[in-house]
Amino acid sequence: MAKNKQQKKKERERRVAQKKLAATIRMRAQAKAAKESEKTVSKTKNLITSMSVPKNDYVPDTKRNPFTQRRSGGYD
Repeated sequence: MAKNKQQKKKERERRVAQKKLAATIRMRAQAKAAKESEKTVSKTKNLITSMSVPKNDYVPDTKRNPFTQRRSGGYD
């Protein structure tokens, strides 16, 4: 009976070790895929931003609306 229990224990440890190894391999593959997808996204993003045309600076008019000046009683 003791041999049978030891054998079962060893088999269980082996199965657990195999599951852990498979999980580790799967996680590494996912991390690698995520890293590669980040690289491709950043390259595309950099290409698009380098191609974009910069906007002109906005220059507001310094004139005041005369209608508003009359209604408000002049320049305050």
